[in-house]
Amino acid sequence: MESANDKTNDASPRDTTPLLSDRYALSPLDFAIVSFFVVAFLLFYYLPLSTVGVWRDISVGRTILAESQLPSHPVQMPLAATSLYRPTNWLADISLALVNRAGGPEAISLASTLVATGYLLFVYFVLCPSSSPKWLRLIAVALAAATLLFCWQGLTPELASSVRLALFLTPLAIFAGWRQSNMAPSIWSWIVAPLAIVAWANTHWTFVAGPLLMSAIAVGVACDSRLTGRSWGETCGDRQVQAWVWLAQLCWFVTLLNPFGFGVWAEALAQIVHPLDGSTPLVLASGLGAIVALLVAALACLLRRSQTPVHGGDIAMFVVAISLAACNTHFVLTLVAVATMICLPMTAGLFARSDKAEPVATSDTQEPRPLRFAFTLLSLLAIWIGFALSPISASVLGGTPRMLASAIEDPPLGVVRFLHENRRERFILAPVVWSDFIAYADADAEMFATSDFDRLPQQAKFDFRRLYQGGSQWQRILDRYDVDTLVIDKRAHGDFATQVLGDVGGDWQLAWENARALVLQRRSAA
Repeated sequence: MESANDKTNDASPRDTTPLLSDRYALSPLDFAIVSFFVVAFLLFYYLPLSTVGVWRDISVGRTILAESQLPSHPVQMPLAATSLYRPTNWLADISLALVNRAGGPEAISLASTLVATGYLLFVYFVLCPSSSPKWLRLIAVALAAATLLFCWQGLTPELASSVRLALFLTPLAIFAGWRQSNMAPSIWSWIVAPLAIVAWANTHWTFVAGPLLMSAIAVGVACDSRLTGRSWGETCGDRQVQAWVWLAQLCWFVTLLNPFGFGVWAEALAQIVHPLDGSTPLVLASGLGAIVALLVAALACLLRRSQTPVHGGDIAMFVVAISLAACNTHFVLTLVAVATMICLPMTAGLFARSDKAEPVATSDTQEPRPLRFAFTLLSLLAIWIGFALSPISASVLGGTPRMLASAIEDPPLGVVRFLHENRRERFILAPVVWSDFIAYADADAEMFATSDFDRLPQQAKFDFRRLYQGGSQWQRILDRYDVDTLVIDKRAHGDFATQVLGDVGGDWQLAWENARALVLQRRSAA
């Protein structure tokens, strides 16, 4: 009996050692991908926020929350009260104000980093087919990261619109109904795409890309049906073609679910024709232009060499996306996403996949590879290092929090501190690059001009430019508009600062000065 028991309890040490599945064993390429995402996270986190744009949007959102209604003119800019103004970004502005209320500028920086990094993860895991080689997927993510980097201003409505873009493209990328034999849109496309466009239309004027892309798919499906030998009557009567047309019409209709109705379309067309947010038509001799040229060259090469059939919906979407990108740089991110969704499936069969997992060693004669999890551990270490190096680690690991001057690009902190210590109602004339941040920091102040400068009357714009160009009429210009506080950037307008200091007197006095800026204040307002 004892010998029998000894035999049943006798087991090899190797048999009792638990083995982890090889699916958790990352390759060197996987480690490179993880490291890329960590570097992208740190890069976006340490990029300083611009003093223009995002702070104006926070002020608008703060006003909407305080007054429970949409403003009828640019916030804290009374001279533009008579201009046509539609705060079509109101949903993004409220979101920004809530994030700012939760943690101030540092929360804005963290949120913008999470949105940008999350969008890159969406490109890698959703837009890129899992069958594509990992190095190709990494290239697609790198192009998306470069596009975000060239347009970086922080958590602006433009960046917030990337979330809506991702939501809109998700069912199209996963199901790709126009490439299937029945060519019908999935149920998720019927649900998700219209909801994404509703949120998009209330976030940023780039929402026009949504219904245009869906219409392009409908046109492409109709062309594919026609090329099978059907007549136009048979094509128009095809249930699948009709389904895509109805879905496109639904996407056009839901854009009107906003407080301004057709006004959002008028605002979008006005922004494309005459941008007011710093965007421009595409210039090929630029970083974004190089990305667009690369995508066009890649598609042209794939059309010649691809072993997969070409679908009309893909070509139509690419034509629409590149046309929009040529009109305005804000659409380049849409083009990169569409090109990724179109080009990577066309690479099937062109490249051998070298990143396939090796089979698990299960045979008794095979010994498990002792270092097969080395790159998994290195990847976890890279993630930990990225967290430890990020500013958010100070609240967990201890350390000195990041200074506000590091989180924002060249903020006028001295001016803001003076205004805060001498808080009262003011009408301030300051450089446009500082005005948004000053208005954000001092909610009681009214500004001569913010980044909504183009909404000012023509005479006010002319006087503003003439004032900072210098001249003996500066006091007369300030008197004309009842300005009581003048802020001057010494580095940008050194000659004007010197002249003002020489002419100061009478109704004006020097209220504050440092090596960077000076503040003049009307004596009667002191």
